[in-house]
Amino acid sequence: MSPSAINSNETQASGEKPGVVWGEQKPAPRRSGLSEALHRALVGVMKAMPRSVVRLAASPYIAGEDSAQAWRLADDLWRTKQLHSTLDVLGEHVQSQADIDDYFSQFKQLVTELEGRKHANISIKLSALGQAQDEDACFQRTRELVAQARDVGTFVRFDMEDATTVSSTLGIYRRVRKEFDNCGVVLQSRLYRTREDIESLRELRPNVRLCIGIYPENPSIALQSKTEMKRHLLELLNVLWDNGQHVAIATHEEWVIRKALELADKKNKPSHEIEVQMLLGVPRNALQKELVQRGVRVRLYVPYGRRWYAYSMRRLENNPDMLRMVAGNVLGGLFRAR
Repeated sequence: MSPSAINSNETQASGEKPGVVWGEQKPAPRRSGLSEALHRALVGVMKAMPRSVVRLAASPYIAGEDSAQAWRLADDLWRTKQLHSTLDVLGEHVQSQADIDDYFSQFKQLVTELEGRKHANISIKLSALGQAQDEDACFQRTRELVAQARDVGTFVRFDMEDATTVSSTLGIYRRVRKEFDNCGVVLQSRLYRTREDIESLRELRPNVRLCIGIYPENPSIALQSKTEMKRHLLELLNVLWDNGQHVAIATHEEWVIRKALELADKKNKPSHEIEVQMLLGVPRNALQKELVQRGVRVRLYVPYGRRWYAYSMRRLENNPDMLRMVAGNVLGGLFRAR
């Protein structure tokens, strides 16, 4: 499938705009012009920094450049804190067959290394496997990875990217899921279409990572307020749990997690059936420890790879909170160096 064909699947919003009923927070106002200007200025400063400085600042959020570094970290997180991991090779939207082949080879090696590691699994981006260049070939590569993962007793998560890829990603998931049950998808609460996607996937009962999503989307197809996205996430969680599905709740927002735990209590859902996912490096140590002690599975997204710079810049551009944390790391390091 060509990029234009994928894009054509997403030109219209799907479904009605969701109501907002969860939580006691008031809707967050859009960032002011001053806040937007400050954010753009900080992004500009980070882009002007030498890569070595950005790498140092981003190091808490990236496991390294190769799988050996990632495994040292993932194994240590399990041994010392009982934190699970999902590993991912950084990179997406490939431009050449050589890039596709390289990512496919890296993912295959990563699956091999997962054997015997029950505390970890793998996340893959279909765009790195040639989704936009040839959807059927991407399906074949994805199917091979999932089959390999089944043979070593592990699980594959299909990451969700921007809205232009949603229909294609869910289509590939449906094809793979006909044969294998050791794979799952990601759904984003910012998209109006997600409730309909949940209904269309109901009979497959997919294992879902539920998040708000990081990619800015057009107001015609997506919520714009982060607070509304988080409230909508809780609405969707309720629907998914009523369907009897396993849901990994991907958020760093403590009030969202606490509301999710309240919902689990109302549904008499035991702690071991609850999973919370967070990004590596985001400072939530006390909350993670509390959840683990309660019996909730906590899983960190552990990315690694040579394309760490593009990942870091995208996260900084789209996430003001992370940008402030990374900028603080840079400034703190500069002052400590004096």
